[in-house]
Amino acid sequence: MPPVIMFDFDGVVADSFDVFFAEFSGATRELGYEKLDSKEALLKLFEGNVITGLIKAGFPVWKLKEFGKRFGPRIAEANRRVQPFAGMVPLLGDLARDHTVYVITSNTTLAVEDFLQRHAVAGIRDVLGADKESSKVKKIKAVRKLHPELEPWYIGDTKGDMVEGNTAGATTVAVTWGWHSEEKLLEGRPDHVVHTQGDLRALFSGGA
Repeated sequence: MPPVIMFDFDGVVADSFDVFFAEFSGATRELGYEKLDSKEALLKLFEGNVITGLIKAGFPVWKLKEFGKRFGPRIAEANRRVQPFAGMVPLLGDLARDHTVYVITSNTTLAVEDFLQRHAVAGIRDVLGADKESSKVKKIKAVRKLHPELEPWYIGDTKGDMVEGNTAGATTVAVTWGWHSEEKLLEGRPDHVVHTQGDLRALFSGGA
């Protein structure tokens, strides 16, 4: 079966951790939540679904809507300073030309669409951000339902990506240049681990 390829954004396409940490932790602090004062605390959230992790860590459920209102515009503006990892823009463009490609992310749809437009990445079928649905499992399953004739693949850089991708029935690919270490990624039981953009390209080199 030809693939439908679903990419995470932060840590896979975009080298965005420092920007994401500053804006995410800043928005939670403004709402009286002081526990995201270290990068280690933020990375811990991404061992599973980030919103679920935030709630388990004590962030009030009733403040989630206000958090979204504050974080969305801030990360959209901040992402204009974010650069892609070397080789990812041409890789995305080539894969989107030859295959069906989506972006499924915990970032906002607007921020990712703006990034893709600025870097002239064409052919992405859709971007499914956290503003559309917080669960990557549900988003991956929705894409699978749209394309039952295609084999679903999900590419991520955190343990949580691997857990959600596996739960949704996708073939999971862990990239080692992102947010979590290879050791942490292996805890999520990925089907494939890739260390370079060339390795990732090789997985889909057979054409559509």
